[in-house]
Amino acid sequence: MKKNYISFAGLALIFGLFLLSCTLPTPTCATESLLAVTLTDPPMWGIVGSLTPTLSWTYPVTSCNPEGYAIQLMTGPFFTDSLGGGTGDPSTSWAPGSPLEPGKEYAWNVSPINGTTLGPIAGRNYFFTGPICETAALVAPNLLEPADGGTFNYLYDDGLIWDYPENCIPEGYRVDLSIDPTFADTSLSGGTGNPSTRWGPGSPLAECVVYYWRVAPINGTTLGPPSLSRSFTADTTGACGGSPVSPPDSASLSGIVWHDLCAIPELGPLPDPLPEGCIDTGGGGIGANGIREAGEPGIAGVQVDLHLGLCADPVVASLLTDANGAYSFDGILAFGDHCLSVDALAAPNDSVLIPGGWTAPLPGLNPATHSRLIASGDAVIDLDFGWDYQFLPAYVAPTPEPSSFKFDNNAFCRKGPNKAYTDITAIPVGEIVPVIGRNNDNSWLYVSWRNTNCWVSSITGQFFGEYAIIPFLTPIPLPDSIPPTITNIRALEAMVYYVRNSCGPTEASIGARISDDSGIADAYVRYRYSGNNGPGNWRTAPTHDQAMGGQYGFMIDVGSEAAQDLGKSGGVLEYQVYATDNNSNTTAAPDGNLLGVPVSYCP
Repeated sequence: MKKNYISFAGLALIFGLFLLSCTLPTPTCATESLLAVTLTDPPMWGIVGSLTPTLSWTYPVTSCNPEGYAIQLMTGPFFTDSLGGGTGDPSTSWAPGSPLEPGKEYAWNVSPINGTTLGPIAGRNYFFTGPICETAALVAPNLLEPADGGTFNYLYDDGLIWDYPENCIPEGYRVDLSIDPTFADTSLSGGTGNPSTRWGPGSPLAECVVYYWRVAPINGTTLGPPSLSRSFTADTTGACGGSPVSPPDSASLSGIVWHDLCAIPELGPLPDPLPEGCIDTGGGGIGANGIREAGEPGIAGVQVDLHLGLCADPVVASLLTDANGAYSFDGILAFGDHCLSVDALAAPNDSVLIPGGWTAPLPGLNPATHSRLIASGDAVIDLDFGWDYQFLPAYVAPTPEPSSFKFDNNAFCRKGPNKAYTDITAIPVGEIVPVIGRNNDNSWLYVSWRNTNCWVSSITGQFFGEYAIIPFLTPIPLPDSIPPTITNIRALEAMVYYVRNSCGPTEASIGARISDDSGIADAYVRYRYSGNNGPGNWRTAPTHDQAMGGQYGFMIDVGSEAAQDLGKSGGVLEYQVYATDNNSNTTAAPDGNLLGVPVSYCP
């Protein structure tokens, strides 16, 4: 019988084929050995064609995978929000769950993650959402920081910040920077080279010198209209005293958009006499009188447009009125004709004002306009706009016998029904005033005295009338005076190095938890290097990243700074965390004490 043999070579071939037919899973990388990824798409300064772009990266080794990746995504120009998320698996791509805004700059980075432990951050890339603006439709940018007449004390090179008001991006920006308010000297000027809305001078500025700056969009070689000019004082060391500098021969166009009150019944005969604040407009019409009287409130969220020249000329800047209805175009250096306009039928004003009509500066016209000639030496010019809502305020028929209050003592009349409110005026003993409102337990009364409405305590006199016919009023809220809470302050590195990066980390990562009921407006870390020669100058670093739960991160590039203050001796990086809430309350933690991270020289 013939025998069949299988050679050793045949067995090796069969075993090899068996191994090829089995795909073994890639193991998970050890947490302590996680590596930084390489960001691939979108490329640095790239423009994406989608509002839900896919972000891609690569992990530097193929022998293992992290459990997942954490993605940070932030909106420019301040990059303080948090739009990121996580993959939940080793996938190396991710897209935001909600569309991004058009015409914006975004920053992003990626960290590998095992469980809840993050690996190193891959640095930060920037990209833009389109579309590119049409060259013929370019508009003037709005300058944001530094404040007009303020100081420039940034240590990084992109401290001049502005915003483009349209939902598109120009190809880039020209930035004029000069000690001459006419910008005749262009030696310090430059450009972004991309749609970024942050820029800094290429060389150090002279300390305590006033500089002027403005920004214009550019497509190709075609410049759009420039922004209004601003000034600042270069003060990177704090040696100039921090006093704000007002630009010479500058003007400010300011004012308020207010609700011109006239309450009339929707049905039935008109009251005789007409209610306070109402006038006969002719032809049987009744409207507000166009005069801002005590108690008439401002209207928030109304867009006011500024034109250089006539009102038919292009808009060069726009502002929204604040919570009190106020607006202010500061630091106007161009003299000549200017126009302010408010269009009630254009967004966003149509959702704020309609239905109604203008009463000031002229009744019935839309848009309402103020024309003003600005001459050298003008300072603050107040220009107000009055608006009469068609159905507001609701008409309340006068009571046959109005309630009154007689003062038995001199008394303060306050902004609200509590001694915690500031006083508006003082009413002398013996005065009798009408009562127009009350709080829930009648312990405070809202009265009118000499065209001023305010709150008085009922124990300061005698009430005459019926409480039942006096409406309950909700006072303005007391301002928040509690500063933010700062906890869990820590440095992620036990030691940082400078001069070279071969010894260890050259960036100090500071983390803190910051919270406040009104929200956080700004957070930064204040730090200095202290060595054999004592402490160095204070520096500041803005928020580097922000996560859910009020987690704030700050990044200090020790490798590029420490040598200036420490030489080669080593020392300590001392730091404090500061935060300001949306009510302008500021706190430092921990209670003014300094925390520290050892700093070592790396030869």
